[in-house]
Amino acid sequence: MPNVKNNASAQETCRKLIEAAGEIFAERGLHAATIKDITTRAGVNCAAINYHFSDKFELYAEVIRYAVASSPCGDIAFKEGTTVEERMRDHIAVQIDDMYSRTRPAWHTTLIAHELAQPTEALKAIMDELIRPRIERSNAIVRDILGSGATDKEVAYASMSIGGQCFLHTYHQEVLKYAHPKLAKSHHRDEVIDHITFFSLHALYAMRDRIREREAAKA
Repeated sequence: MPNVKNNASAQETCRKLIEAAGEIFAERGLHAATIKDITTRAGVNCAAINYHFSDKFELYAEVIRYAVASSPCGDIAFKEGTTVEERMRDHIAVQIDDMYSRTRPAWHTTLIAHELAQPTEALKAIMDELIRPRIERSNAIVRDILGSGATDKEVAYASMSIGGQCFLHTYHQEVLKYAHPKLAKSHHRDEVIDHITFFSLHALYAMRDRIREREAAKA
């Protein structure tokens, strides 16, 4: 017997529920959102929730996975011959594009920001599929710049400092609007990417010099 959940009509209903739920969760949060809110916006019967998902929390987890899968922050295919500085800029750019992507609904970023601020069991999907790849890529680039003499802790601290800048610009726009209202209205994608890249590279160069001095002193 064919699985009716896999037919075109059922898949379209599921898509509508996920899109509507994502908007509602982003606007009101997980606990304030109601099944009625979601099904009304999706234009489907309330029974559709139980048909496709066991409850609101399973729907929320699926919405999070959907938003994460839509992120432009996947693997980067670095061009052969690119410098480590170019790789750093590309790494930063793909994270900032989470905010500036014109094809990605705004609720994706808002919802992920909410989940990071008030974690639920759905956080694992964000960490495994979105955050962990960024950390591993950043660590590799930082290690290449700092050299073999850098400790794992130094690499981790530097990588977190770079990620923190990207995180603030991507997921905490409301904080930026409050702290620097004039800046929030005038800064643009390339400007943000150039600044974070410049700031991060020069901090890493200073760290590299300090590490080299330390290693030379040991010799």
